[in-house]
Amino acid sequence: MANRNPSYEDLALWDDLNVVGTVEDDEEDPTHIDPRETPAEIVELDQTVSELEAELARLKLKRAQILADKSLISRIPPELLSRVFELGVHEHLPLLPILSLVSRHWRNLTLTTPSLWSHIRLDHNWGYGRTASFLQKLTTHLERSQACKLQVDVDFRFLDVFPDVLTVMTQLEPHLERCFYFHVSVPDWDWMAAVREKSHGLGPCLEELYLRIDPSDSEDQTPITFLQTSCPRLHTIVLEHTPLTCIRPSSPTTPLSLPALRKLHLIRDQRYHSSSRIGISFRELLDTISCTPSLVELRIQSAIFLLDGTEPIFHPNPTLTTIPLLTSLAFNFLDTTNTSLLLDSLSLPSLHRLSIQMEPNNEETTHWLSRLSAPSPTSPYEFRFPELRHLDLRACNIDGPALFPFIRALHGLPHLTALALSSPPSGTLGAKLFDLLSSPSPSPSPPSSTVPSSPTDTSFSSSSSSSNAPAGVWVLPNLCALCVQNCRDVSGHELLRLVRARQNHAGGVKAIRYLRITQCYSVDAEVVDLLKGLVDVVVTA
Repeated sequence: MANRNPSYEDLALWDDLNVVGTVEDDEEDPTHIDPRETPAEIVELDQTVSELEAELARLKLKRAQILADKSLISRIPPELLSRVFELGVHEHLPLLPILSLVSRHWRNLTLTTPSLWSHIRLDHNWGYGRTASFLQKLTTHLERSQACKLQVDVDFRFLDVFPDVLTVMTQLEPHLERCFYFHVSVPDWDWMAAVREKSHGLGPCLEELYLRIDPSDSEDQTPITFLQTSCPRLHTIVLEHTPLTCIRPSSPTTPLSLPALRKLHLIRDQRYHSSSRIGISFRELLDTISCTPSLVELRIQSAIFLLDGTEPIFHPNPTLTTIPLLTSLAFNFLDTTNTSLLLDSLSLPSLHRLSIQMEPNNEETTHWLSRLSAPSPTSPYEFRFPELRHLDLRACNIDGPALFPFIRALHGLPHLTALALSSPPSGTLGAKLFDLLSSPSPSPSPPSSTVPSSPTDTSFSSSSSSSNAPAGVWVLPNLCALCVQNCRDVSGHELLRLVRARQNHAGGVKAIRYLRITQCYSVDAEVVDLLKGLVDVVVTA
């Protein structure tokens, strides 16, 4: 017989140690061969042993029951324990069936806590070809959740056939009026239309909406309008490879009504690694954000803007679209042209944090950098982004010749308090950047014809005017937090010089209070110890 290839799983699996009862039933054990009758004393002893073993098992069970009854967790009030269950299940959904198997008390508490059954999910963990099981689960959750608000997260790609979509939505339809989170993923617009047909109840309680359609079919057919009723509580919308048409009214004359919308994310399908971009109508984007005065966060990922020539940016005197409450703006994988286009079209008086991640191998940065330091179009004495405090840059080229526009932009942002630089395309930041941040540059006296600064602008008034000598101008005089990530040339010594220079300066510049150094594998450990003695918070990884 040919020998099969051994595997590591076969180690220590001896057959004679894993067979229960190696002696056949029809064979006698030679050590027990005794033709005589068993003595009465042995029979009595065997019976006593059997009774003692049964008593021992009973006592062990009673001991475990007493310990369980007197355990600390059994003293927790049911309403508090059910709240703990709710927090655990909402954090990790597979915990629900485990809780019901611990004890009878836990099972009864699990079955009588409606909030534990308010999360309905169908995703890759459920798998394909199990539609009947999911329908049974759906019915159970809808019944046991009673009147609790529902969180629906359904990926319809895992259903067997198209009619199953209507079956699932038919069961959900009477309960959608209490749905506060609705996350739907479909393969094409036909399936999205089927979902929309049964979603008339969405609106009164809806707070978060997440729509996703497969990239292969997102642009082949005419999109539909998903929102059909007013959503007074809707504060978050995430459109993954889904056009803005889905949340805009079907009639051009009907105004968009999203009074509570605070977060809007337009992103490419994150399930696939691809360099493709989603096309966003620039006109629709401006119209959407102009109708959402409560918007505080806007994120656009892997997109290009589609122009039709009627946008305000083409006018001789373009009117900027104002988002009065927007505090956070993030661009991920946008080229410089699209980044500049949006920055040139918006007025952001409350922008506090700007996060920009450029495309890989991008070398053009001057287009959007000039927008950061440009004065306000309404007044040359005001900053374009007066409330900007945090600037987070990733994969931005700021070394070599690109250092000049970058430093010019930073000079136009003296009120910036936090700067993060991550993953430069060349892998290095260069020592010159830290040298410029570590010392003031001489500032010549302005000529007599220069227009005086605005009296309300105090950003550059830190130096006393009593001295005839020109005051030095610091780059980012209010910088308090600095983060560098994935930079192979950062050793820590340049950061130590920067921290000491700003800390020891008499005035006109603030000291660094927060420093983060991550994925910089050339950092000297001894320098990190010195930095921890100078900076309030130092984070390394």
